[in-house]
Amino acid sequence: MIRQRIAVIGGVAAGPAAAAHAKRIDPDADVILFEKGSHISYGACEMPYYIADQIESADTLVIHDPESFQREKSVAVFAGHDVTDVHPSRNRLVVRELASGRSREERFDKFIFATGASAIRPDIQGSDADNLFTVRCLADAIGIKNYMSSHRVRHAIILGGGYIGLEMAEAMVRRQIRTTVLEPGSGLLNRYVSPALREYVQDVVHKNGVQVRSEKAVRFDVASSGAITSVGTDSGETIGCQLVIAAMGTRPNTELARRAGLRITETGTVEVDPHMRTSAANVWACGDCVEVERIVDGRKISLPLSQTAFRTARVAAENAARRGRGQPAKFPGVCGASAVKVFGLEVARAGLSLDEARAAGFDAFVESVDDWSRVSFYPGAQRLHIELVVDRRNGRLLGGAAVGTEGAALRVNVLVPLIWKGWLVSDIRDLDLIYAPPLAPSLDPLLVAANRAVRGIRSTKQ
Repeated sequence: MIRQRIAVIGGVAAGPAAAAHAKRIDPDADVILFEKGSHISYGACEMPYYIADQIESADTLVIHDPESFQREKSVAVFAGHDVTDVHPSRNRLVVRELASGRSREERFDKFIFATGASAIRPDIQGSDADNLFTVRCLADAIGIKNYMSSHRVRHAIILGGGYIGLEMAEAMVRRQIRTTVLEPGSGLLNRYVSPALREYVQDVVHKNGVQVRSEKAVRFDVASSGAITSVGTDSGETIGCQLVIAAMGTRPNTELARRAGLRITETGTVEVDPHMRTSAANVWACGDCVEVERIVDGRKISLPLSQTAFRTARVAAENAARRGRGQPAKFPGVCGASAVKVFGLEVARAGLSLDEARAAGFDAFVESVDDWSRVSFYPGAQRLHIELVVDRRNGRLLGGAAVGTEGAALRVNVLVPLIWKGWLVSDIRDLDLIYAPPLAPSLDPLLVAANRAVRGIRSTKQ
């Protein structure tokens, strides 16, 4: 049998996962991983804690360097190599070695695009200033720490109040840097949790000294040194600073896919089928550059999370490497679970929010519970705020969220398989969840919320 050659384009999460799995599926294949940067596999979610000095060395975040990955996974790795063109019909790619500037063309039988996404930078003159950073790759995190080590930073401005923005705000406070968050939307974490739960987030952020302003940056004042010295907002304010961090979300990297003639979706991702195959028969894609199906309503969404990257990578790799044997692997979809911990407060969600549920056509309502994480009189018990999003027509659990200093994230984790399986809130009432005074009350807050939701449905039908 002729040995097949599989090119994987991109590193960090999806690329290495795809390369390693492709080699497992076909041990005889030549699997080659190309990555533009010098780091191919590292813990991106841990970067805020490295910036905060909770993790001492950047080397701790590195899961595999090129040499160890090549040695342990039997995958050839070319870091510092930028794939500039892919020609699926000719089974060729063009790659440029950044160190020398030389380009070469190589033949491959299959291609897996794991090109990821890039951090959105503000569309303002001066956004290329020396002290404006994003937090997307390990080089960004190292750059921020190096800058703070060599410059006196007294005030940092964070652009964006999402997960990364809040993690970076806490990192700055931990380093005793005065911090302002500019969030022009409807409050912190406005894309993730309800207005009621946002209030708890806003409160803990304020109590820890972070100023939150509902304003948008519209101007950067840049000194002759090349650094931003102040930020002008849409309210006419000018805020002095020594560091600006843009945490404004991401945009999928699809330039290479466009040049390769692959079909691109209306939202700007690489179009794939449930097998992660693109519009070209010999090209698959995975990770942050693709959309995935949300299991609750069947809608295609962009979900740039590491778990989604790993899962789509396995499907893409298996189908690229299997040589037509057996049935192709199929990506089953996502629930959409995520969480953040900021200043000791856990904020977690899964499935649909109320707005998303109603937009999807559900007759949805929210059942809210304010309860205790443990038995109320046990030392250390904390308040826990839970919301369940429920379809009024049949009682189906559509989503859930929780906020609290303990037990919030893991309780939302309990909801994930229930949302996956289409459980009704009436089913949840029958779960024999753990009761132990140091860990959980006799009637868990999830059961309390489910009971109230069932009563709410009954009252509307009477």
